[in-house]
Amino acid sequence: MNELELVQKEFGILDRVPEGVCILREDFNVVFWNRCLENWTGIPRREILGKNISIYFPHLDQPKYIFRLQEIFSGGPPTIFSSQLHKSIIPCQLSDGRWRIQHTTVTPVPAVNAQEKQSEEIGDRPLKKPFYALFVIEDVTDLTQRIQEYRTMRDRALEEISERKKVEEELLISQHFIQKVADTAPYILYIYDLVNQQIFYVNEQVNILLGYSIEEIQAIDVNKFAQLIHPEDLEQFPAHFAKFDRAQEGDIIEIDYRISHNSGEWRWFHCREVIFTRTSEGKPQQILGTGQDISEGKKAELALHLQIEKERLMAGITQQIRSSLNLNEVLHTAVTEVRHFLQADRAIVCRVQYNSDEENQNLNSGIITVESRADDCQSILGLKMPISYLNQDCCCLYQQDGIRKIDNWCTGDSCCSHQVLLQKWQVKSCLEVPIRQGKKLWGVLMVHYCQSTRKWQSLEVDLIKELANQLTIAIQQAELYQKLQAANQELSRLASSDSLTELANRRRFDEYLAKEWRRLEREQAPLSLILCDVDFFKKYNDTYGHQAGDFCLQEVAIAIRKAVRRPADLVARYGGEEFAIVLPRTPLDGAYHVAETIRKNVIGLKLSHGSSPISQYVTISIGITTIVPNHRYWPAKLIEAADKALYQAKQAGRNCAIGLRVESTTV
Repeated sequence: MNELELVQKEFGILDRVPEGVCILREDFNVVFWNRCLENWTGIPRREILGKNISIYFPHLDQPKYIFRLQEIFSGGPPTIFSSQLHKSIIPCQLSDGRWRIQHTTVTPVPAVNAQEKQSEEIGDRPLKKPFYALFVIEDVTDLTQRIQEYRTMRDRALEEISERKKVEEELLISQHFIQKVADTAPYILYIYDLVNQQIFYVNEQVNILLGYSIEEIQAIDVNKFAQLIHPEDLEQFPAHFAKFDRAQEGDIIEIDYRISHNSGEWRWFHCREVIFTRTSEGKPQQILGTGQDISEGKKAELALHLQIEKERLMAGITQQIRSSLNLNEVLHTAVTEVRHFLQADRAIVCRVQYNSDEENQNLNSGIITVESRADDCQSILGLKMPISYLNQDCCCLYQQDGIRKIDNWCTGDSCCSHQVLLQKWQVKSCLEVPIRQGKKLWGVLMVHYCQSTRKWQSLEVDLIKELANQLTIAIQQAELYQKLQAANQELSRLASSDSLTELANRRRFDEYLAKEWRRLEREQAPLSLILCDVDFFKKYNDTYGHQAGDFCLQEVAIAIRKAVRRPADLVARYGGEEFAIVLPRTPLDGAYHVAETIRKNVIGLKLSHGSSPISQYVTISIGITTIVPNHRYWPAKLIEAADKALYQAKQAGRNCAIGLRVESTTV
């Protein structure tokens, strides 16, 4: 093997390391170039091996590099090219355009052919061993950047700590000045002792903003202080105090919470706290804090949030009304959204019912038709609202678009029956808004709080009123759609039925036969067709008149319909005195059985026919045919075969049924 192959065999394992590795011979020719350097530089191994490295990296010809590398080739100690002095020994870029910062160690390693010559000597001295220079190049770009960022943060933190210490020194020197500033500040200034869990100092603003004297606040222990904090905010305090154990000097720790005013009202405060003093062990002992009353801002923020949510809710429901003509779906969406928005326990729609007297319609009762409720709330869906609830005062209130708003049913001004019903439904606060249909009361939208009482806000009342108006639009829209559906259904029925017999007409017959043909062609199932013709019907008309003829056709249609019972079967008036019956998935023998039943039913009518040469009563002739639909034939082939069978029945003396398979002999 040549030298390059020997080097590859000896040092090939370095292909797997994540650092750049190359080996130079003392003539600066490259004898090893690992995959990492291939990826970094884009220079393939096959191109650079055996060539002088200065061809690709001319800066290595500089004396400062040559001198140090010659020592390596002589077997000298390893040398380091620090990233601080030599940014890149092998310059190469990252994908984001930055140049890699490299920390390079160069170590002498015996040349691969050195072992063969160790035993050779000149006189008393051994031959000088040749050495390679092994470059191990570590990418320290990210590490260098993090160190720089850390130094910047450290310098900034040291500056802040230095400034904080200066402030503390000034505060200690001028306590009178501090007190003067503290008493005139528009926020509460306090010092809290973490060790004794007590407020050590508080300024006069505590009396102005919270209604407590300084003495009252300083006398409060940790348990009483916890009673002043809103229950929902208490859980954040352990994590808040734990932050001081990790806090550095000057770190500002912030918290928002609600605290009870002396009047009982909850007030929002934003507090900013720093470590004021430490124990001899260096642990935080006292914290200095400021408390700013942000109640108005929170109210504005909440109002804005509610307004945005209200607009989102109304936009969603309005979109639902526009996109859906299903009233029940719209009502379900409305009660679900409004319950979640108001965080209520139950939202329902009560549909009112009137008595049947059209001249004097009065409210009769109400029924809960739509409901959205919390999991732990009693369901009242489907319950009837008693007539006593819909008394005259209640009806007048609803008819005048009045809103019933009850913050606490125990202290409300509702009637006795109303209170009994609310108590039965476990309701403590409720809001009721009428839903109208024109001038008539259609129903009532109700929102219930069962776990606690609630003071209804004007924005919430406006939301429910606006929602009720949207539901009125939805009701009108659904009513128009139902009328349109009914009209379309009637038009469809008229367009597909025969006015005399009320059977399907010829148009409906053609459509149905084509549809069943396609379906049964896919399923490869039999399709049978029966054609019936009233025997000597023209003579019947001439003898008894056209009105009697119409009556005869109606009776025959009824007799045929009685014999055809399956929902998928179709009976149609084919034309004049002819009738057609489509029998999907029916073989010929089954169709023949149906035909015989029809024939017997018609005879059983015993409609007198004095002009018939074959019977004293009205009879029919029937042609039957069956086929398994396929692409070679069309439905017209089936009709043609049935008509042929009908012709044979007439030729056979009438009042009989003849069956044919397509392209088969008579059955």
